[in-house]
Amino acid sequence: MRYTSAIVWNAEIADETLWAKLYEHFTIPEIVELGFFVALTLGQQRWIKTLGIRHGEVLADTAAGLRPGSEGVEGPR
Repeated sequence: MRYTSAIVWNAEIADETLWAKLYEHFTIPEIVELGFFVALTLGQQRWIKTLGIRHGEVLADTAAGLRPGSEGVEGPR
């Protein structure tokens, strides 16, 4: 969680102690992948907010993004 907080809120908390803890449990490729996933997810959420889409909504003229079986929307073809 501290690694996520460093990526999202405050990079200054990514000190030697944090890196040492991460290296105890993860390989460098795993740390990179985890950081990428956090950054990608954060970026997606901010983009969705920028578009003004609320939970369960999609842009007009599209059904993309809704799970199959959602009310009034067909599933994948």
